[in-house]
Amino acid sequence: MDLYVASVLIFVAILAFLVYRDRKNFTRESIFLLRRTKVGRETIIKIGEKFPRFWLYLGFVSVITGLLVSVLGTKMLIDNLISSIAAGLSRPGLALIVPSVTTESVMGYGYMTVPFWYYIICIALLVLVHEGFHGIFTAREKTKIKSLGLGILAIIPLAFVEPDEKQLEKKGVWPQLRVFSAGSFANFLLAGLSLVLLITMTNAVYAPAGVDFGINYYAYPFAQISLNDVESIGGNSVEGIDDMASVLEEFGENDIVEISANGMYYLKKKYITEQLADPAAEIVLVFQDYPAAKAGLEGTIIGVDGMIIKDHVDLSIALENAGEDQTIHVTAKNGDNEEIFTLVTVKAPDTVSYAPDSMVYFFAAAEHVIPGSIDAYQGFGEWWGGLVGMRTDLTWNYIKVKIASWEWVSDNYPGLEVTAQRNLDKWNAMLEGRNSPGFIGILNVAPHYEIAEGLVPYKGVADFTQGLLIFLFMINLGVGIVNLLPIKPLDGGKMWDVVLKRYVPKHAKRIMKALGYLVLGLLIANFLPLGALF
Repeated sequence: MDLYVASVLIFVAILAFLVYRDRKNFTRESIFLLRRTKVGRETIIKIGEKFPRFWLYLGFVSVITGLLVSVLGTKMLIDNLISSIAAGLSRPGLALIVPSVTTESVMGYGYMTVPFWYYIICIALLVLVHEGFHGIFTAREKTKIKSLGLGILAIIPLAFVEPDEKQLEKKGVWPQLRVFSAGSFANFLLAGLSLVLLITMTNAVYAPAGVDFGINYYAYPFAQISLNDVESIGGNSVEGIDDMASVLEEFGENDIVEISANGMYYLKKKYITEQLADPAAEIVLVFQDYPAAKAGLEGTIIGVDGMIIKDHVDLSIALENAGEDQTIHVTAKNGDNEEIFTLVTVKAPDTVSYAPDSMVYFFAAAEHVIPGSIDAYQGFGEWWGGLVGMRTDLTWNYIKVKIASWEWVSDNYPGLEVTAQRNLDKWNAMLEGRNSPGFIGILNVAPHYEIAEGLVPYKGVADFTQGLLIFLFMINLGVGIVNLLPIKPLDGGKMWDVVLKRYVPKHAKRIMKALGYLVLGLLIANFLPLGALF
């Protein structure tokens, strides 16, 4: 038996034994086992009452953050759904995080698995700070804590702090908002701390040693084609799934198969057979006719024509030096094995996709009042990217993204045409006399890091810590955002209920109900592959 699986089984056995031995103190409420306790109550109350002014100011920040995140989180659901439908994606836009008994994290259909020990530690810390902050702010508002304790859902650790909500309601609007927003705000603080520790550790312990691609998603530009449109596979004419299956038998599992369907596409046989195994399959996802997919380029890119590639900037420079329609030799590393792939570069797409994030809208609007806001925001993003190892340089691709961003500003903010044109002139001038780079067709590129030579004996500990910090950041940020969506009984729903009762008391109940159903519908829709239906 695998040691990792054995450790999980031992944990479950010990947990079951402890719960059974203490069963008289546990109560079952719905699907939860809860154990109420007085341990920690006095500590929470003491912390909340000892620094009232500090918690007051932090509470204001928490409330403003909570309301903004609630709005931006709802907008994110809308944008994500629209993008998925527009792109025709057959995968859900969001993924549910579930524990796995393996050491691997797998992105599946509407879910993502997290290695068991990462999951348990992350959830334990998440609920601890979340409920701890609820308790501290409850004490700060001099409201009774009715109960607190620990619990489990199956094997997932829980914690709870239950304030006297009737007493809290009498305290007024702001005290309620501070208490309700505190939990998610604590998760954001933990996510921020995790990110700072991750950046510090990565810069101190790891060094860039190549380029990975296909991070968290597809490795190559892709398309979805109807099975009815498939004309041939590997040069053999096909009609229907039976023909396809018969032709595919001629290929090895890892062979790159050429697919003709109103264009030329490529995919490994094993991925085609996986998709065709679904009896309801009407479409298949394939990769477009670009060199990387055609050659089956995989692994970490560590060299191009003898040039050592340490990060994405090196790769951009190498491809720019090569130019289009040139044969290049790409060295990629898979584990301890290196392989050289021969590719012929093609012309880069004329347009560079630019998808502004939510903050770009804010700073573009601010540009009217405070000139330079957009540059300041982009500069901050590049500075932050440098901290996390995403260095920038004046490569062709970098300049094209800058041009695309200012074209977006010009198209969407009529009052900024002069500013946008001035910046477009500046960046276009930098492209003059430069040849476009060769294009090989890879997506989701990021630097690959390896542990520094002197720290190799501690690689296991370093890798585990790095993985834990990554999941701590992701899970706390994600849960914090979802918890602030305007859906009761989530904290975000409670906050908006308080606000609506304050300003539109006669209509608050109806508005909150309609808003809750709307956002719940958006949330569910983001877990469905609606893009495949349009």
